[in-house]
Amino acid sequence: MCEVCSSEGVDYLFKNGPKKILISSNLYKVFKNAVAPIKLCHVHSIELFHIGERRFLREHLVFARSLATRSKTQATAEDSPFGI
Repeated sequence: MCEVCSSEGVDYLFKNGPKKILISSNLYKVFKNAVAPIKLCHVHSIELFHIGERRFLREHLVFARSLATRSKTQATAEDSPFGI
């Protein structure tokens, strides 16, 4: 399932129509010295391409918050210094 759609409570199958493709993407400017791998639906992958990482995260604040909490749990599990 698309991580942005699931964080916002949107049905990604309805939003994308018959295309059920999930695309693996990476966010490079979110964490300090690390890459954030995410899975996006077709619509959100196009939106990320068009508006860029920073504006994409500003448009989807709920997803950005869930990504931040995910980084905190990974930081405690792996003892790596993430910072947003």
